[in-house]
Amino acid sequence: MIKLCNGRGQLGEHLKKYADAANTTKNIYIYHTWNPWDKEYEVQKTEYEKFKLFVDDHSNDRIVFVSTYSENENYYVHFKQRAEAYLLARHPNGIVVRLPNIIGKKGIIQDLKDGNAAPFGEMEIISLERAAQRVMESITHEGPSRLITVKGHNIPAYVIRDLFGGTQ
Repeated sequence: MIKLCNGRGQLGEHLKKYADAANTTKNIYIYHTWNPWDKEYEVQKTEYEKFKLFVDDHSNDRIVFVSTYSENENYYVHFKQRAEAYLLARHPNGIVVRLPNIIGKKGIIQDLKDGNAAPFGEMEIISLERAAQRVMESITHEGPSRLITVKGHNIPAYVIRDLFGGTQ
């Protein structure tokens, strides 16, 4: 049985259709709930503490933690990395799936489109559908490496802005 922790949001909607169709006898939890909008220390620390409790409460189940490989210097990235380390160090059935920027109705792509962010450098992007597929593929992963980095497509940020009809 596959359970989505939270199950809401853009990625949750895509994961739900795959989880509902999956056929497994194992208890598998996909932990993709986290507050990416408020990057303040206390908010992100609270998310981390909730995650630790979840991991400790599900020691006999497989946990697939959806993370990021952003290099931004903020508390969101800091606590996501701490959560990855916590899961991998304390849970032998834990898997971490790191995703690039997801193309959706929220986040940096929408900010570029709306003119709320200035394009800079290159961005690595992935579609919601492909991100969901790759997360679902990871639930059966076996092997010594339990950190899966999903690659997207590198595109200059200004091209992304222009593709999605952003203002200049």
